[in-house]
Amino acid sequence: HPMLKLVPMNENEYDAFMQISAADHIRSRLEAGYWRSAEAEGNMAKLHAQILPRGFATPDHLFFNIVADENEPVGGLWYMVIEKEGRRMIFVMDIQVYPLYRRRGYGSQAFAQMEEQARQMGIAAIELNVFPQNHAARAMYEKLGYAGEGETMIKYI
Repeated sequence: HPMLKLVPMNENEYDAFMQISAADHIRSRLEAGYWRSAEAEGNMAKLHAQILPRGFATPDHLFFNIVADENEPVGGLWYMVIEKEGRRMIFVMDIQVYPLYRRRGYGSQAFAQMEEQARQMGIAAIELNVFPQNHAARAMYEKLGYAGEGETMIKYI
């Protein structure tokens, strides 16, 4: 079936994606016991202010719609390009496959596209964090060649 594409988001799409991303992130932090629900919204706002001081326009942060065929986005991908130990890397901030479109391989295909982008940028490693209780995500990342015992996983491409 046709290859999935990563299409840069516009600012409206970014706003909608960030609401989904934030809600998911809050839920994961609460489930992991890292945050208490009373402080979750405030913590999330602080985190976004730190990570994205200029919002959509924050340098080195890239936001993509995951698009299958020619239709709607089936999800979104947010990564940043970082310098670590003298080499440029990609750090995956979030991937969302929207509920209607899950279990169709879109996450894996989006990662394959991102790896292609990384190679074109001369980037040799992709890093990400996975919450301890997110066994499905960890299984997908391991299948895709990411390794790491703790919450941080990495793949050299």
